[in-house]
Formats: sequence, structure tokens, C-alpha cells
Amino acid sequence: MWRSVAFLMSFAVVLEGMSIVAYLIILSGGKRLRESGWKILSLLIVLSAAVQAASMSIMAYLFDHDSRFFVGWRLAESWTYCVISWCISLLCAAALIVAGRVLPSEGGYELIPDHA
Repeated sequence: MWRSVAFLMSFAVVLEGMSIVAYLIILSGGKRLRESGWKILSLLIVLSAAVQAASMSIMAYLFDHDSRFFVGWRLAESWTYCVISWCISLLCAAALIVAGRVLPSEGGYELIPDHA
């Protein structure tokens, strides 16, 4: 189970890196890519948050049942940072989904009339 926790956390980092690359590609792309890319980006972000939460759930099980954790042992700052990380990831994905659904389509360029 310890190897699973390590693998899942490493996989979450890879997914977050892929999210950053996807974000940069979407921003540098054209109108069509920006209008459809948010779906893939939000999926990557939600998937990375789910992997982090799964890893944390295994860690919580180990904390309660493994003999390595003795009475008085506590989970330190890394536990808190991980909780904050996947919560912020879920909030960002939710904001991205809401923005993709609610905001109007990006308009084209309008020519400025030349009165001269």
C-alpha cells in the first residue's frame, strides 16, 4: 500500500504538469481551441484531484491500521498541503467548467470605422 501511495502522488504530479502544458497550449491556440479546450483541461484537473484524494484515503487507512504509526503520531504539514492542493484544484476545475458553460462565445474582431 505504501508503494501505491507513492505511485499515486507521483502520478498526480504528472497529471498536474500535463494540466499546465494543456493550459499553455489552450491559451496560445485559436478561438476554436479556447472554446473546446476547457473540457479537456477541466478533466485533467479533476483527475489529478481525484488521484490525490485516493492517495490520501489510502494514507488515512494506513494511519489507522499500520503498526508504523504509534500512539501520539500525527500527520504534519504535507497532509495539510495535499488537502489544500486538491481542494484548490477542484475549485479551479469548477470555475473553469462554469466559465466555459456560462460565458458567451468569444466574438471575432470588429473593424474600427475609418472616417478620414
